[in-house]
Amino acid sequence: MSYLVLARRYRPKSFKEVIGQNHVVKTLTNALKQQKLPHALLFSGIKGTGKTTVARIVAKALNCKNLIDGYEPCNECINCLEINKGIFVDVIEIDAASNRGIDQIRELIENLKFAPAKGKAKVYIIDEAHMLTKEASNAFLKSLEEPPSHVYFILATTEPNKLLPTILSRCQRHEFRRIDFSLIMKYLKEVCKKENYQIEDEALELIAKEAQGSLRDALSLLDQAIAYGTKTKEDVILAFGWHEAILIEELAAILLEKDMKKALEIAQKIYDQGIDLIYLMEKLTEFFRELLIIKAFPKEIPFNFQTSFFRELILENEMEDIFLVFQSLVKDLEIIKKSSYPQLQFELSLLKICEYGKLAPLKEIIEKLDQISNSNFLFSTSSKLAEKIGESKEKTWENFLEEIKKESLSLYGLISMFPEPDIKEDEICFKFISSSFLESSYFEIFKEKIEKYFNRPLKVEIEEKRDSTLEEVKERPEVKTILKTLSAKIAYIQPLKE
Repeated sequence: MSYLVLARRYRPKSFKEVIGQNHVVKTLTNALKQQKLPHALLFSGIKGTGKTTVARIVAKALNCKNLIDGYEPCNECINCLEINKGIFVDVIEIDAASNRGIDQIRELIENLKFAPAKGKAKVYIIDEAHMLTKEASNAFLKSLEEPPSHVYFILATTEPNKLLPTILSRCQRHEFRRIDFSLIMKYLKEVCKKENYQIEDEALELIAKEAQGSLRDALSLLDQAIAYGTKTKEDVILAFGWHEAILIEELAAILLEKDMKKALEIAQKIYDQGIDLIYLMEKLTEFFRELLIIKAFPKEIPFNFQTSFFRELILENEMEDIFLVFQSLVKDLEIIKKSSYPQLQFELSLLKICEYGKLAPLKEIIEKLDQISNSNFLFSTSSKLAEKIGESKEKTWENFLEEIKKESLSLYGLISMFPEPDIKEDEICFKFISSSFLESSYFEIFKEKIEKYFNRPLKVEIEEKRDSTLEEVKERPEVKTILKTLSAKIAYIQPLKE
């Protein structure tokens, strides 16, 4: 007798055996109890989460001769046994990937009118329903909406977005979620116990993690691990060739340390080993996503790294550093997938991230900007000017700005950038290089405020505009302060256009 793989041997045969889809099971069992099950169901979700399995259980519930509690199939009557074997004539499973044309759908529609041969209801399970052609889907619409009373349709798909909206509107939709890591771990342990197979929990954790929420994939991997004879975590890594787990941590550490030399060395090592770069980038991107979650919830998420020093490295790095690397990897992953030179693009991605080390953290930049703001070089006027004109301390330009700041921040932000006025005994003289402010709605308010404060008329002169030279720009006090505070340099000066 041929070997039956674990994924088929331990396939749930009743609703109570279904793992991780309680929300779907509860809705369907309540509908069966109340005899209010819709004639068209749509099961959507990723591969290996139980869509077709639950569809078969629903088919058994509709045809079982000895229902338990009004919804649970007995799995002992002839109808249940034949459905389990896949030979029951009134449960028809159709692979839409290979029967996707309008001719196959027409044949299906023709057979709908015939009553069930052995059971109580005819159940059509259409797998990969999104593969149906547009013509076939349109031909199917009327039958899907108003089938004979003895007919039920169950559509299963991994890509519901590809189905026609008219089909979606005619079905009761159930979303099958990724199965939790803890549930997969628990189930794998139960299977190993039933199989009388000893394997370490750490080895099962690697398998459960690699399954990514798919129980079928987890069982398939466990099948392979048992065939290889794995017992430990190291055995699993060796059996499946998952050396990338250690390699990814090594690579992640280099990126967090921004070590360009090591990045180039490991890129060459990866090239020599012939590792699939797209797969590696996907795993590296997923790893940094996990690091973000760990950083955000350090107490809730346990640390489980291959290398001991990695925990300290995570704690040393700020959230924004990890986020910046993660963001870059997401973008570069799409580029590498489309690139004709993936190796070069991979190296470029690593080097670009290492160059981020030259960027100043946002917190540090904000602190330096606060220093610039506190210096008030943009908004203060020379005290020497006030002394020269014999103005009292109470009626200085600086004090005027403070008064305006209290009244209107928008007006303050505008006039604080003006050149210092010439405060004379009989007038306040401003010199502008442009008349644009005189034409704005703020000018009259400004004129009223300044004349009231200084108790003198305002005089405005328009100077002939002269372009500043590069050296004059560099010598401005505000420019010098910014360059010094931010440790920056001027790369280019763009003249303003009229």
